[in-house]
Amino acid sequence: MHRISGLIGLVVIMLAATGPADANICAFDNVPAATLLFPFVAIDYNDPVGGMSSQISITNTSWQSQVVHVTVWTDFGEAILNFNIILTGYDVIRFDMDQIFQSGQLPVTLWGAHSTNEGVQDRGPMSTANTLNQTPGIYLEPPEATMALGDRCSPTNTSYPGLYTTPIPAAFLSLFQEYLQVSQITPRFSSDDCDKPFDNPYIANPPPWWQNRSDDTPTWFYLTADVVENCNRLFPAAPGYFTNEALYDNVLVGDITWRSAGWVAAAPAVHIEADYNLGEVATTNPMSGFPVSFYHRYAAITSGVSDYREPLPTAWSMRYQGIGTDFIGTSFLAWKGSTNYEKPYDLEIVGGSPYSPDELIATNCLAYTYYAWDEDENVVTVTTPAVEINQLPLATQQIDAEELQLPGGDGWALFIWPPSNWTSVVAGPPDIWQTWMGSLFDYPGQGRVFIPANPIANYGCFSDQVSPIYGINYDYVDQNGYRVSPGQKRRSTSDKSPR
Repeated sequence: MHRISGLIGLVVIMLAATGPADANICAFDNVPAATLLFPFVAIDYNDPVGGMSSQISITNTSWQSQVVHVTVWTDFGEAILNFNIILTGYDVIRFDMDQIFQSGQLPVTLWGAHSTNEGVQDRGPMSTANTLNQTPGIYLEPPEATMALGDRCSPTNTSYPGLYTTPIPAAFLSLFQEYLQVSQITPRFSSDDCDKPFDNPYIANPPPWWQNRSDDTPTWFYLTADVVENCNRLFPAAPGYFTNEALYDNVLVGDITWRSAGWVAAAPAVHIEADYNLGEVATTNPMSGFPVSFYHRYAAITSGVSDYREPLPTAWSMRYQGIGTDFIGTSFLAWKGSTNYEKPYDLEIVGGSPYSPDELIATNCLAYTYYAWDEDENVVTVTTPAVEINQLPLATQQIDAEELQLPGGDGWALFIWPPSNWTSVVAGPPDIWQTWMGSLFDYPGQGRVFIPANPIANYGCFSDQVSPIYGINYDYVDQNGYRVSPGQKRRSTSDKSPR
């Protein structure tokens, strides 16, 4: 559902210079984090050589060795595969998703011939070229070997990465393909109902993107990577994951590269920091009594603990180009996650199994609101249909910008997600969404460029960022320190949270 009207001025969101040193919590910045989200990953099952592929990179910025637990999720938010990576101090690993899902090879940390010992690494060498420029007593800690992990991830552990020398069996690869392509081939419907189950679903005519996708197109999914205590086989929804495994060390950075024949594009991962004092800043979720957090639906709702990871924004601004032309194309990429439920509330999975449903129904209620302006400040006002089809019902997706109603060839759009697009949370959606967005510009014959969208509001951290306030010209710091959601404690500039 969207509405397009009136002009809203765009002001770049910044934390005031007088803010505390640790005010990057809730600021959506690319800093070392406890969790990385790779919000849009794609491969092409029809063309493994020249089709779309995705390469993931994860770096350990600390001197200590780390266990990183990676989870693969379908584009409708179902976890289907997890594996472990162990890194020495300052180590980096990169891996192709094609190698996993088409060749069955999980990533390992040693380049060269595979062996069952490849998970064990000596610490790497240290550069000494700049030691003369260092102040005495100030230095970089030597990198720690993964052997220091001991029993946390030893060859006797059944989740030890050295066991990945055996490829994933073909039968499992076929099953993963079925799970990953469900949203491409399963019957898809729309509904104007606002309460589940969605009654009387209908197919729009003419069918928009939500209905006409097929398995001939690239397959979408997303990844999360968490710093954990031990090599394990748990999904984040499993009991014990946040009580026994998930750590809160902000040490990871990452990025993703997409490529296909004739073009390459790249973007940073979403860096999600953990902070034990998140409750002093973030909005308290009335459903659980815990602060809104990235994994809230699994940690707080399921396990009764907080994951302490900052929530993602609820509104974005993004540019578009070339609407109605063949010279430039624009696609919007979007990811969304629920705070309270396993799936976003505007998508219903019907029949079958959680991994392979019989139908998918998108509701046009409780979706997003968007406004758009071209470079001459022209706008489009939607009059027919009264409720527009929800084009973004999945957890992660790509959509041609021309599927939306946008004015002019070039301009920008403001996307607002629940509950920031509701004036009353009580009367609005029964959930708090967390989202990510960006624009992919296609220049035929030249290449593609990805530009992350600009965060505008984050209800999970600032519960007054609801229509019409959002985060535009918002005062993040006042005379009492870093501003927080109403009812929370105020964080002073001298309050340093454990990292």
